Amino acid sequence: MEIVPGVHRIGGVRGSNAILIAGEQMALVDAGIPGNADTIVEYIKSIGRNPRDLRWIVLTHFHFDHSGSANDLVQMTGAKIVAHAEEVEEQRDGPPLLRKGNEGERPPTWYRMVRRMPARRDTRVYPDIIVDEPMQDGDVIPVMDGLHIIHTPGHTAGSISPILMGPDRVLFLGDSVLNNVNRLSRPLMWDRSKRRTLDASLRKLRDLEADAASFGHGPPLTVDVMTKIRGLTDRPYDLPTWRIVLKNWRTLKRFADSARGDGNWTGGAPA
Repeated sequence: MEIVPGVHRIGGVRGSNAILIAGEQMALVDAGIPGNADTIVEYIKSIGRNPRDLRWIVLTHFHFDHSGSANDLVQMTGAKIVAHAEEVEEQRDGPPLLRKGNEGERPPTWYRMVRRMPARRDTRVYPDIIVDEPMQDGDVIPVMDGLHIIHTPGHTAGSISPILMGPDRVLFLGDSVLNNVNRLSRPLMWDRSKRRTLDASLRKLRDLEADAASFGHGPPLTVDVMTKIRGLTDRPYDLPTWRIVLKNWRTLKRFADSARGDGNWTGGAPA
């Protein structure tokens, strides 16, 4: 579906949402879990474009539900991978690589026991993902009228919320904000200091003007965009974790159960 002219939310992508910016050259914001590359390439063809016109794959952060199909897309399109420099691990004798796995912060023991989560850490083997263009706050990707990188640490150290300039400005929020349809919320984060960092990052966005917003999870927003984002930042995210979990128990379970699935799921997370 087209969110605004030239900006498409690709249906059928699993994991995070994947958003195509179809200017003269094209960029993709996030790519979902592994297995989405064919779906994304077929969508590009369906709007009459050549997949080789895809120049950039912009990752809002390193988590695998956003980056999992990036390598396959590089092979199929020749696109370059873009991420914030804080999401990159520099190699002594090799190209810069995207950080791997999921956030190192683990749920507290009481939460893992209640959810019957395994005590062991994630042991999956994540592939190397080369970051061709590490970005900094204020950098601009020359797609349409410019995709401006805004560094919004909190969910991860290198999370970004880029804004696409043009007649219709689109703000891409990754997992810094989730859309639950009836309300916007922030992701569950166990470390209160990181929650405060996220709040500070989101307050930086208050002075922006955007006609639409895209989220890593949940549908796009095209009505009262900045009013709702500013309203979210009016509610400090500094409750004790146990209160957040207790208040949002059913929602958190649905979100966790769906995390391996469809980024178009419209349930959300707390706060």
